[in-house]
Amino acid sequence: MIHPKLQPSGPNHTKRPTSAEHVLGQIERGEVRAGPDAAREIAARHQEAYGDVWATPDDLFADALASVVAEKEA
Repeated sequence: MIHPKLQPSGPNHTKRPTSAEHVLGQIERGEVRAGPDAAREIAARHQEAYGDVWATPDDLFADALASVVAEKEA
């Protein structure tokens, strides 16, 4: 690849794709998967590998509440 600043300008000079265009091209070519189905598959693989690491909102609330109660009792 020729450094962009060393490349001659003119009709043969092509426009470099933006990051968004690059990523969308990867998705269209199947190099990268995106969307809800892919996210669910990735989450399932992570859960299988690492266990149930995704806390539910109720768990987070209970932990926060217990922390506040413990601070007040101390």
